[in-house]
Amino acid sequence: MSFRAKVLDALDIHKKTIKLQVNESFPPVYSESDDNTEITGTTAAYGRGDHLPYAVSKEIISSSIGPATGGGTVKQKLDVLGFVIGNDVQDGVYKNMYPITMEKTAIVKSTGSHDDDYNGFHALNGLYDVHNSELRTMRKASIPDLSDEIMYVQGDTTAPADHGHHMWPDNTLGQMRLLTENPYADSLFYHSTRLSFLLTGITVPDMSEKASNHRGVVRMLIVRPRVPSVKTRWSGISGRPSINMDYPPHFDTDLFYSKTKTLGGRLDTGLLTRFTDTASGSVYSNRKTHLTPSFGLKKYADPDPQINQVVSDPSISNSAIINDVPDIQLHYGHPIPSDGTNHTLSAYDVLTAPINREKYAVVVDKMVTLDTLHHGVASKRIENVVIPYNKKVKFSGRKSTTTATADGVSKQLGSSVETEPVNFQSRPIIMFLSMDQKISAQVTGYTTISET
Repeated sequence: MSFRAKVLDALDIHKKTIKLQVNESFPPVYSESDDNTEITGTTAAYGRGDHLPYAVSKEIISSSIGPATGGGTVKQKLDVLGFVIGNDVQDGVYKNMYPITMEKTAIVKSTGSHDDDYNGFHALNGLYDVHNSELRTMRKASIPDLSDEIMYVQGDTTAPADHGHHMWPDNTLGQMRLLTENPYADSLFYHSTRLSFLLTGITVPDMSEKASNHRGVVRMLIVRPRVPSVKTRWSGISGRPSINMDYPPHFDTDLFYSKTKTLGGRLDTGLLTRFTDTASGSVYSNRKTHLTPSFGLKKYADPDPQINQVVSDPSISNSAIINDVPDIQLHYGHPIPSDGTNHTLSAYDVLTAPINREKYAVVVDKMVTLDTLHHGVASKRIENVVIPYNKKVKFSGRKSTTTATADGVSKQLGSSVETEPVNFQSRPIIMFLSMDQKISAQVTGYTTISET
């Protein structure tokens, strides 16, 4: 029993607690046909009912480590299989600080396969479920759900209309005042997310991989993006407050950082270290070869980024510059994240790269091996994960309607509640980087949430 539970029990205070399930089935990226002789992407449309009880890793790097020895050039491969706690992640206005996750539904692919859209990551949900009535009624702002209760009017068999007795305003102005006086008036207490992963090797080593004598090396990572702090100041000229903050981290280019990885090394083998090549039509600047930009699974950051000088759209790197209003730009003076450039690091380089701790907080970072008795197919490992939160998470009450109140000052509140946490700054990312082994993961777990 936790300390919080002991205190509530001693005070005879009873709080509802639920276990919110995470996703345990995932989109069918690869075909299960027995006719396939190798792993092949699917092309058929799929929905939630077509999901499978496992997720399969995606190969991201294949680097040569030796000459051909009768079975092709000796290769070293790196696969990634990752999960993001919470909702799906798709491309947005800003560069993504989470990996883009596989869509849960898709139409038929006329060209290529769903493997072309897959980057190895899935959304686990597990933070909030808009369809869970028990979770919704645990919030002070919600209207009680009486659908599970059997109520009859005396002398009649007709159930009465839904009603609630909550000390919560019915208009936007009253709700604003309440949340200003008590920001945690509408909140939930998040304890932790508990997960269990069964990792299984599913591929047979081919001739080009026979150098990998001991197979099944997996790096397990759990990280959380660091959200930049906001700095405020008051302008004595205009007499108004100004806020400024850095851009959020970009997962594609900011995940790793190592002082040993310079542009003159394997980070970008196209940059020549001793002269400038113009004969091939490309100019390689030797003045950049000593730089050590951050990098991700496939790309590295721009070593000479553009600085935000107050632009019309802070999410576009080539947006028009407006220099006459530097006090109203949120990201003024900060480097603008770029799409990045494909790096030429080997599978080993990425597997062992240090996390960029200025951009991502590390929860777990360890190197494990699958079953040492069985390499390749049938190699297994169970990983149990506990991600602690121990945090009171606040929400912003109920959604407003278009109907004005009697005084005409505010709007009436509807029955639905806001579902986006206000102070849950970042969500955990779980990754498995597998060397020379495609892996399958079966996931089970839940998040423990209590009312406040």
